[in-house]
Amino acid sequence: MITHPFKAAGAFLRAFPLVLSKELRLFILAPLLANFILVGLLYMVAFSYFQTLMDSAMGYLPEWISFLNWLFYLIFAAIISVLLFYSFSVGVNILAAPFMAFLAEKVEEKETGKVFDESLNTSVIMAIIGRSLQRECQKILYFLPRFILLLLLSFIPLVNVITPVLLLLFSAWMLSLQYMDYAFDNNKVKFHDMRMALRSKPLLCWTFGAIVMVGLTIPFFNLFVMPIAVVAATLLWISVFRSEHGDFSALLDRTDGTF
Repeated sequence: MITHPFKAAGAFLRAFPLVLSKELRLFILAPLLANFILVGLLYMVAFSYFQTLMDSAMGYLPEWISFLNWLFYLIFAAIISVLLFYSFSVGVNILAAPFMAFLAEKVEEKETGKVFDESLNTSVIMAIIGRSLQRECQKILYFLPRFILLLLLSFIPLVNVITPVLLLLFSAWMLSLQYMDYAFDNNKVKFHDMRMALRSKPLLCWTFGAIVMVGLTIPFFNLFVMPIAVVAATLLWISVFRSEHGDFSALLDRTDGTF
């Protein structure tokens, strides 16, 4: 467990040359284009509606607590900013999910020699797209109630002291869940089983998510974080989870398809 943070950091270092390799460029261009478009849309929406949303939210406050307007302004600003950012992230992830699934497949094929599908015909592509979108919906349903609970805790005295730390840990966990999922899904690991596997390696997941989080704060570089994170996550699947938990897809083939 002590070496897990180093494994996560090492996976990112190994991911850089793979992302730039000729075989993977095609699967990176499409999500990058989606990033550019959605970043532009996000800033347009943020600048156009942010102040309107703030004024609307502040309008619900009673006059007798007007002396705390500055505090509620900060709280509402943080909530609206998080919602706008999350909306952007959801949009990018849904749009890019099929391409990220293809990217994870190609990385695993390149590193292990495993062949998922010899030819990408229409039926195979549609199946991957459908499966990817279904997993994105599962992530959203997993994220929302936990995020709302953490927001509610931020209003409770004393408890709200540790809420920022919990939010950071949860954000790192969700980023790890998001990008690790592509390799797990390609190998037919159910969403619940993937979460159990990741939960057994908390330091690995938190370190991975923290690295992604830092990368997202760096201007321009944040546009390239998604494919780099997917490649790094696939390398971790190969070196840690696939070796320790076995080939899930092979296990499924030997059973009745349940796990």
